[in-house]
Amino acid sequence: MSKKRTRHGMGSSIWVATPLLAVAALLSLPGQAVSQAEADNSVTYARDVAPILQNSCQICHQPGGIGPMSLMTYEQAKQWAPLIKERVESRFMPPWHIDRAVGIQEFKDDISLSDEQIGTISRWADAGAPLGDLADMPPPVKWPDGNEWQLEQEYGRPPDLIVRSDPYTVRNTGLDQWWHPTVAVEMDEPRFVMASETKPSPGSRPVTHHGNSNISKFAI
Repeated sequence: MSKKRTRHGMGSSIWVATPLLAVAALLSLPGQAVSQAEADNSVTYARDVAPILQNSCQICHQPGGIGPMSLMTYEQAKQWAPLIKERVESRFMPPWHIDRAVGIQEFKDDISLSDEQIGTISRWADAGAPLGDLADMPPPVKWPDGNEWQLEQEYGRPPDLIVRSDPYTVRNTGLDQWWHPTVAVEMDEPRFVMASETKPSPGSRPVTHHGNSNISKFAI
């Protein structure tokens, strides 16, 4: 079941040893040096991939999130490495549908991947998804509770108005279902919408793709 809620505010804003042995040893040094260099330049999860997932993937791919699997840990990401590679190379994921050839390219909260980041993930997957040195692992991100209003913490007060849509049951098979509920808002004076937030009801995030809200008509 999924619900959409919209937040409206009024006034103030609401909201990544022997001679022979010695010769043998000397002859092996160049090879060892190359091997060490290759090791230093290899792509690992801890150093290279984890920061990318944190910045562009985990916001959706976390327990209870809208992504179909969690990518919060190495064990979780490793089992999906081939699929992750395919999805990022095709730019199917992360979802960012801005034309990369024209127009404005710099956006706040941009989760899209650069060609270099995509190459990093691809090389990691092709190498067998190595973990690397745990000392290189970035600290985990503390993601906010998706069941809470995020703008409430940012602006220091709860919503002035919560508009609840009617319940909706999502079919367990088929294509994406587009639902367009209309909800009447009763108000006794003119109000300005300073910020709004739309979120699904508790427990329904895994079946929610995205949601938008707008005011099509306002009357007292």
